[in-house]
Formats: sequence, C-alpha cells, structure tokens
Amino acid sequence: MPVTHRKLRRKELRQPDEFITFFENLRSFLLDNLVQVIIGACAVIALAAIGVGVYFYTQYRDRLVADQFYEAITALDHKEYKTAETDFSKLAEDHPHASLGRLARFYLAGCYMAEKEPAKARDALNLYLAGDDRPAFKSLALLQLGVAYEDLGEFQQAHQTYSEAAILPGPQKMRAELAVARMLVREGHKDAAIAAYRQFLKENPFAEERTDAFVALTELGVQPEPRRANAPAVSAPKSAPGISPAASASASAASPSGKPPTAASSAAAETNVAPNASPASAAAGTSATSAAQSPQSASQPKK
Repeated sequence: MPVTHRKLRRKELRQPDEFITFFENLRSFLLDNLVQVIIGACAVIALAAIGVGVYFYTQYRDRLVADQFYEAITALDHKEYKTAETDFSKLAEDHPHASLGRLARFYLAGCYMAEKEPAKARDALNLYLAGDDRPAFKSLALLQLGVAYEDLGEFQQAHQTYSEAAILPGPQKMRAELAVARMLVREGHKDAAIAAYRQFLKENPFAEERTDAFVALTELGVQPEPRRANAPAVSAPKSAPGISPAASASASAASPSGKPPTAASSAAAETNVAPNASPASAAAGTSATSAAQSPQSASQPKK
C-alpha cells in the first residue's frame, strides 16, 4: 500500500503550539483578574497562618493543662485535699472540653470523699459521667458513685449504680458484684443476697475477694459450701505378718520416711517404746504393757 505524505503549509508552521498557547492564556487571565488573584492568595496565606497559630496554641494549652493537672495530683498524693480540691475545680471550670479537664471532676470527687462530703462527690461524679465515657474510668466512677449513694443512705440508687458497674468488664467487676449483694442485704432481701454471694463464689473460686463473701455469708447465718479439692486417695499400709493393723498404722505415722513398718517398729509401737531405745527401756515398756493387758494377774496373790 503506497504511503502518502502530507505537505505542511507555511501558514500552519507559523501558528503557536499548545504549550505556548496555554501559558499565553494563563498570562492573559492573570492580567485581566489581577486584583482577584491577589485577594485569593492573601486569603490562602491568612488561612494557613491561622491554622498554624491554632495548632501552636492548642499545644501550649495542653501543656498548661497537663502542668496544672500534675500539680493537683501531687497535692492529692500528699493528702493535701483542700489544695487538690481547689486545683481540680479550677481545671474543670477553665478547661471543660479538654480531656484532663473532664478527668479533673473524677479526681475532684475523690477529694470530696476523702473530706467526708459524699453529696458533693455525688454531684461531681454525675457531671463526670455525663461528659466522659472512657471505659477505664467509667467503672471506677460508677463504683465510687455507689459508695457516695451508700454513705448518703440512698441504697436503691447505690444498688442501681453498683449493678451498672458490675456489667462493665474490668478489674472492678468483682467489687461491684459484692457491692450489689451487700445492697441486697441493706434492702432486706436476705435470700437474694445469699444467692448472689454463692454465685460469686461459684464464678470466682480463686479470687482474693472470696474471703469477703465467706465473711458475709457467715454474718447472714449461712455456712458456705466448702470447696473440695481433688486430692488422691491414700491407701493404708499393709501390716507385716504377726503385727496388728493398729500397731502398723501408728508405726507408719511415726516413721518420717513413710515406708512400711518393720516388725521391730510395730512392736515398739505396741509397747509405746521407740525402736532405737535401749534394751532396759524396751524391757520396761514390755513389762508395763503386759501388766496393763493382765491387771487381774498382778492383783492375785501367789499360792
């Protein structure tokens, strides 16, 4: 098939290419809209500056909040409850949306509880639970709130709060379950409390808190069911020929090695004389045993 060649005209060669055309159009656009382009560039720069400023301000605020929180925690550790209460209150009021600001209400309730003010602790914990739902602190907050209700004598509210804490998984679950059983006793539901304590012992046979359950059941007049260990059965040792089973058992108990008794040790057990005793003491033990076995022969006169 023959190849055809297209001949370019001089007019087509003089026309600009696409690259030159694009930049020419861009230059024309910038010249025609120079004011709008400058305003847009200034807006972009301003937004970038605002973003950078907000970032650095957030970092500064978080560092400031962390320092205040550390000072309050230090005062709480030193049992300076009034100072810690003031610091936590200020932190919670000044930074209510910060993470540590919300957590400050939880520790503020701890200060109130240490100062024997359960009503203020109840209010602080309710505010904390309304604004923060971290699972690690939620169970602790519910448990502490139940204690506050219990100190105030509001046993139904305490029962409900402990029940909510018992549902949540975590290290405070068993304490909450025992608290629920304790509230059943306070409310007069003795049978339900006994069932709750027994269920706790059944589900947690190796927990450290099981001692509290045993004590509570004893106070309720119920003997807790003993836990039987699967210990292997121990068979009685076989006695040697001519030795009574009682003597063999006593000799085996006296032997520290636990080996089957010999005839000498069994005879010594029958006469209550050690196997390593001297011949004189052995003879005395034998004569004493004979006298004890035949008291009538010792009391009869010789003919």
